[in-house]
Amino acid sequence: MSPSSEEAWIGYGLKIAQHRLRQRLEAELAGTGVSASQNAVLLAIGDNPRISNASLARAAFVTPQSMQGMLVTLERDGFIVRTPHPEHGRIIMTELTEKGRAAAQAGMVAAEAVERQMLSGLTDDEAALLRDLLRRCADALGEG
Repeated sequence: MSPSSEEAWIGYGLKIAQHRLRQRLEAELAGTGVSASQNAVLLAIGDNPRISNASLARAAFVTPQSMQGMLVTLERDGFIVRTPHPEHGRIIMTELTEKGRAAAQAGMVAAEAVERQMLSGLTDDEAALLRDLLRRCADALGEG
C-alpha cells in the first residue's frame, strides 16, 4: 500500500491536513507581518516573557539555532525587545512591543478562524473526538 492508494496511510492524511492548515494560516497571517512560526513565538512570549529559547523553539517547531535567528529578526522588525535579566546576567528577558502584541492578537484571531474553517465539516462531538484521538496518537509516539 502506498500513500497514493485508495486506502492511504493515516500519517499521510495527517501530513496533507497539516500542510493545508499551515498554508491557510500563512495566508491569514500575511497582513500581520509575521509567519506562523513567528506568531507561535509571539504568543508564547506573551504568555511568559521569561520563557527559554529552547521552550520557544519547541513552541514553534524549530531548532534552537533557528530560534535564535527568528528572535533576532523579530527584534530587528520591532515585534520584541530583549534585555538582560536585572539579577541574572545570563538570562535574557524577551518582551512583546506594542507592535508585537498587536501582531500576536491578530495571529490569534487568524488561527481561530482557520481552525473554525478546518473543523466546519465536523460536529462538536466529532471535533472533540478528533482532538482526543490526535493527542493519543501523539502520546503513543512520545516526545521523539
